[in-house]
Amino acid sequence: MNEIAELNVIERRFLNAVKHHLQGWKTKIENDFSFDSYNEEFKNLQSDPVYSKFGFDIPEYVLVRLIGRMSISIGRRLGEIYDKLPRFVAAARFNVTPQQVAEKFDGLELDIGLRYALLSREDVNHVTNILRRFGDDASNAIGVGIEIRYNFNPNDSARLRKDVALAGYLIEKNLLPVYLIYSAISPRDDAIARLKRAGWLFLQGNEAGQFTSDLFGTNFLALLDRDDVRKEIHDEVRGIMRSIFESDGFSKLELDLVKISSEHRQ
Repeated sequence: MNEIAELNVIERRFLNAVKHHLQGWKTKIENDFSFDSYNEEFKNLQSDPVYSKFGFDIPEYVLVRLIGRMSISIGRRLGEIYDKLPRFVAAARFNVTPQQVAEKFDGLELDIGLRYALLSREDVNHVTNILRRFGDDASNAIGVGIEIRYNFNPNDSARLRKDVALAGYLIEKNLLPVYLIYSAISPRDDAIARLKRAGWLFLQGNEAGQFTSDLFGTNFLALLDRDDVRKEIHDEVRGIMRSIFESDGFSKLELDLVKISSEHRQ
């Protein structure tokens, strides 16, 4: 694909991370629409006591099933990419890997973890200055752990318990917990109080948005709306979708349909 010359290094890293995530679709297509996968699905339908009796053990329905799975996969992966955008942004801005950003604590995965030891001195100063501006000097911390919610359901008691537990793990590791909620509709005061008691620096609405803008120094979501970037992403997706109809499984389907059509004419 053609490189977009106008992108700076950070923007290019961010866009490459998004495109790398898109490649998961391509890999899934290569696996699910392979010759072996098609044949296995066909055999399973033929041996199934329900589908075979109702006449669904046919090539057309194999394709329906495979494409149906792909549709579900696309929906899930779009949600996953959207959820991980801040992580991609953080990795690009601070020149660390998404894996280094996505720390886990007893099975709980943090949205954004920035350990100062992985950052340049300039970036450490940048992060700590922003934290002071938003109410915490973080002078003794060795990094910051950030959880992001686009909205917040205060009635989700399981989620609340996990967030409280995560704050404890972060504090134990000497990482400052920062909790961002972009929605301006306030959750219950008691839910906020519980998170604050657990140790979270709690920022909401415009304040959470301003914190993010200051931290990253650019609007990466707006980058995806640029005409040249949009074209690059859309071309990538069209290529991935086209690969379905160029796959070995789809070719086998066409051969089977031709064979069936020929048999019906005889």
